[in-house]
Amino acid sequence: MSYDLYFYKRRTSDLTEIQIAEYLSNNLDSKSESDKQWHVENEDTETYFSFEQNEPEDDEDSIEFFENFTDFENTHFTFNLNYVRPDFFGQFAFNFVDKITKDLDLFVLNPQSTIDPDNPIKPKDNELYENWSETNSRNSANFFKEFELEFYPLEKSNEFYNYNQNKLALQEKLGNNYYVPKLYLFKRKSDGQIITLCTWTQHIPNVFPPADYFLLTKKYKKLFRTVEEVGLISANTFKERFGNFLDNFEIKNCKIIHPDKADKVKDIFNSTKIEFKLADFAERVQIEKLVNVKPNE
Repeated sequence: MSYDLYFYKRRTSDLTEIQIAEYLSNNLDSKSESDKQWHVENEDTETYFSFEQNEPEDDEDSIEFFENFTDFENTHFTFNLNYVRPDFFGQFAFNFVDKITKDLDLFVLNPQSTIDPDNPIKPKDNELYENWSETNSRNSANFFKEFELEFYPLEKSNEFYNYNQNKLALQEKLGNNYYVPKLYLFKRKSDGQIITLCTWTQHIPNVFPPADYFLLTKKYKKLFRTVEEVGLISANTFKERFGNFLDNFEIKNCKIIHPDKADKVKDIFNSTKIEFKLADFAERVQIEKLVNVKPNE
């Protein structure tokens, strides 16, 4: 169950398939080994989408549908994005779709369109994203129980995405003296609640997204041996123990601890009592099981 787009050019255009392929290769970090497929994944946000270069149609019905346009010529390039996903999958994918259609003056045949599903059109900004998002929400609600999906509110979902989307840029900006952790989604075993957590290792200078729990890795000397403890503390405990040492950071609700203050919290960090063991407390959530709508009754 997926959202598929087909790209066309004006018959008067001299744009070639080789040029389109080169554009995709130059602008996408593809995980595919094929030179006719571009599977794009973002490891931090766990989002993905794909482009593919197809062979010309040879089926009569397909030729009638895809090739029979007076003013447009099929480029044989297609886009694919699955349904039943968090909304931020579309935010990630359609930014690029809008860009390639503008840069290469492409037109889009969108069979899912509620306006004109039978002809290539020049989509407006966000038109394709909004079309996918609406259908994605409807499918997610319809198949919620059958696919055993997990509900996560849109606002929290977008906050999770926006932080992880900026993680790499933040790390490059701050340099090696700081660590910018990934924000993870887990499901609490006691009640099935979706929670966020991030890591903090040995009180190093760190960025802290607005997580529900923080996974501490403590390593310190005790008598004649080195002790290592790993476990969770709640956001409330984190704020109570370390709030006075944190500064606001540039992303909404994010905090940062700078090197001078990280040194000062060493004893507090190592004496902080672990509240939960991760394996007993929560389990990872598959992003593909997460949606931003509740099931239809």
